Amino acid sequence: SQVNEEISVKHLPSSEPDPHVVRVGWSLDSCSTQLGEEPFSYGYGGTGKKSTNSKFENYGEAFAENDVIACLVDFECGEEVEMSFMKNGKWLGVAYRVRKEQLGGQALFPHVLVKNCAIEFNFGQREDTYFSVPPGFTFIQHLPMAERVRGTLGPKSKAECEILMMVGLPAAGKTTWAVKHAAANPSKKYNILGTNAIMDKMRVMGLRRQRNYAGRWDVLIQQATQCLNRLIQIAARKKRNYILDQV
Repeated sequence: SQVNEEISVKHLPSSEPDPHVVRVGWSLDSCSTQLGEEPFSYGYGGTGKKSTNSKFENYGEAFAENDVIACLVDFECGEEVEMSFMKNGKWLGVAYRVRKEQLGGQALFPHVLVKNCAIEFNFGQREDTYFSVPPGFTFIQHLPMAERVRGTLGPKSKAECEILMMVGLPAAGKTTWAVKHAAANPSKKYNILGTNAIMDKMRVMGLRRQRNYAGRWDVLIQQATQCLNRLIQIAARKKRNYILDQV
């Protein structure tokens, strides 16, 4: 079967030099939120780059506010799955070909990574599509339930939630243990809360900020700490599993 979704982009105000990021695509349920920065995570970004496993290559065109991107997956290409994208109705070519045996029968899920943008999705619930879709493709929402695979379910109640708090001296290996423990228990979908985890999600083109940050490092750390305080407030209201990795 061939699967499709559309997203529409809108920028939110920001004072940063490069404030707006949108990356769309597909990934496995076991992948992290960092689309295109690990294996089996396939993204196409507004800078006109595609990426998987943190390998960024030129693809298609840049896209920005009010553009509409269609994400297409074709499972009828023999032994391969083909992923391609459209911008405002224009097909940009095949971005990825992945052998089905590599996926091992695992489902691909629609995935979007955003920074300072609001987006609107069309999984098939709209009466009209933003732009015409190639023949043979079906919107996800129109697929029969039997052909869909459910993502990992989170805890049903607060009582089922789990919080691990790391204790130890700096550089004792807490973050390393937390990352390994989260990877070893994918069904728990642990959210790691800590400035290290935040800094890791502030990558630019897959590179950590340490490698490409020209400003004052203490200012960046301060911003990460403010983010962490806000995330902890949000976390208290959600039914999730957490690892608190902060001295």
